[in-house]
Amino acid sequence: MVVQSVVPTGNQSLEVTRANPDSPEASALLESYFRELQERLAPAVVECSSRWAEDFRGPDGAVVLGWQGGQAVGCAGLRPMGEGTLELKHFFLAPAFRGRGLGRVLLGGVQAVARGLGARRIVLDTATPLTEATRLYVSAGYAPIPRYNDNPHCSAWFGRDLD
Repeated sequence: MVVQSVVPTGNQSLEVTRANPDSPEASALLESYFRELQERLAPAVVECSSRWAEDFRGPDGAVVLGWQGGQAVGCAGLRPMGEGTLELKHFFLAPAFRGRGLGRVLLGGVQAVARGLGARRIVLDTATPLTEATRLYVSAGYAPIPRYNDNPHCSAWFGRDLD
């Protein structure tokens, strides 16, 4: 299911789709995400999983992939938090595709999937070293919210109502 196909700059486009969490592409991007997270948060130890958690698989959750030229280059997970709220987790764009506006397109596609699932709000957490992610979220209308989980690696929590 294609959610969004956008041309942000020049010939750069990104197709954003809801994906099978067990697909090789979704698994490979999740692994890349955790590898980078471990490097950027070192010396802290990050618990890594080779599979998307069950809450991303159910009818109320989703794994979303961004595709360019037939290659999966970005991912994100949405998991239900109750009361029309989804949590955005594991947002990742392969390093070779950063700096071109594609992260914003991927985030827009994730929000479209969330709306399609009936969500009215998205919440997320992020760690201090992930400055690019924080800038993206703030520029996309996410505002600081109180801490809602016990993630030991996070230093900021954000939320956004979906229009």
